[in-house]
Amino acid sequence: MSIRTLIEINHDLLHRLQDNPEIIAEILGQLGTSRYNAELNEANVGGRALDIWNGVRIVHQYHHSTRVTVKTEYAEVKL
Repeated sequence: MSIRTLIEINHDLLHRLQDNPEIIAEILGQLGTSRYNAELNEANVGGRALDIWNGVRIVHQYHHSTRVTVKTEYAEVKL
């Protein structure tokens, strides 16, 4: 199944990832597995993101054909 994953990365973490890029590689590698599925489904039903690591959250995961609009205080983005 083809899915899209919307991930939020805290800006402070971005600076640390420059020194340790293997951290994000490990996180991305685990997204394709069932490691987070149950917790993510529960979080999405509750309308919240899933914190998976210090400064990294899965905001939403959905089928590639689903239209998604992300709204923040500052912008609205259609994916």
